[in-house]
Amino acid sequence: MRITIIVSDFPKVTETFVLANALHYLEAGHDVSVFHLKPFRHGEVVHDHARSVVERGFTFGWLDGASLCGLAWALGRPGRFARVLGRLTGAFWREPKRLAASLAIVPKSCALARQAAGDGTGHLHAEFAGYPATAGWIVAQLTDLPFSFSAHAHDIFLTRSLLAEKARAARFVRAISEFNRRYLAAIPGFPADKIEVLRCGVTLPEATEVPPPARPCRMLFVGALLPRKGVDDLLNALPLVGDWPIDLDVIGTGRLDPDLRAQAEALGIRATFHGAQPTAKVRQKMRSAHMVVVPSKEGAGGRSEGIPVVLMEAMSEGRPVIASHLSGIPELVEHGVTGRLCKPGNVASLAGAIRDALEDWPETVAMAARGRTRVVEHYDIQKNAAALLDRITAEGA
Repeated sequence: MRITIIVSDFPKVTETFVLANALHYLEAGHDVSVFHLKPFRHGEVVHDHARSVVERGFTFGWLDGASLCGLAWALGRPGRFARVLGRLTGAFWREPKRLAASLAIVPKSCALARQAAGDGTGHLHAEFAGYPATAGWIVAQLTDLPFSFSAHAHDIFLTRSLLAEKARAARFVRAISEFNRRYLAAIPGFPADKIEVLRCGVTLPEATEVPPPARPCRMLFVGALLPRKGVDDLLNALPLVGDWPIDLDVIGTGRLDPDLRAQAEALGIRATFHGAQPTAKVRQKMRSAHMVVVPSKEGAGGRSEGIPVVLMEAMSEGRPVIASHLSGIPELVEHGVTGRLCKPGNVASLAGAIRDALEDWPETVAMAARGRTRVVEHYDIQKNAAALLDRITAEGA
């Protein structure tokens, strides 16, 4: 089957599941392409095993020849095209910025519809419920081709406009957590019977032994250096942990990088900022760490985590984790069972969780072992990608 995956950004290091799913589909013998709404991200680190997918990425200009031809093709279906524009305007007229962005993707979505209608595309799957799902919905409205979409995190929290209508037109809606399933089912008009929980996942490594407690403790944060990631809270929490010395490694980039470096220096924290690193380096740092901390909190406009991939990766390595009680995270990090949770944005709660982990190290290691078991059972990318592919092929044209 010819499958088109729709995303906003491509390739994107924080969305490794897109590459992993596409690789699985290719290995299963399907013809896969990745349509990205925004221009290709040339600055991303692309690993050799993913190049076969990256080479299948494509887009159209906002108003280039292909997009203009797509618009002309859509105008040949005046009733359908008018309904698309009418529904977009009706859904987003109270959100002018979102309306403008939605209308901006119409030409290239029409180009995608024109291409998909003629190249034998059997199914389109949007990896996010926001603009990618809007593009998939436009294609479906213009062509009657089957489409579906995934609901991850802030893509369902930022706005509900058009969300129920996209779901009614979709063959199925994939939620990555029970939290997301409940959230979507509570939206008026949302077809709850179309929601299926199909989790994300990671490649499972061989388990390695957790290092014994040491002074200093080696702590790791991996993620974007943005407000919603909570690195500022982590830095503020470390002086409250007690007299246990901690060496913090921070892997990632973002606009808060200089501010966080200055904050760490002012607090006298031994922190090393490594910037962006390839996957192999991240995994190496995880294996040498005593614990991985993911102190996420809700960001501006309702932006929030789903279930961060870094937690799955750390737990697959058998590493102790501390995370925030936010969104679907407690389904993976069950407090006191597979890791420790803290209140989002609460420095004292975060410091207490770190302190508890250090002071009861045998139980911390036992939680890490149970955490790895949970990842193996529920977050194996091969099993979960296969489950998603089964749904896609079952609905394909």
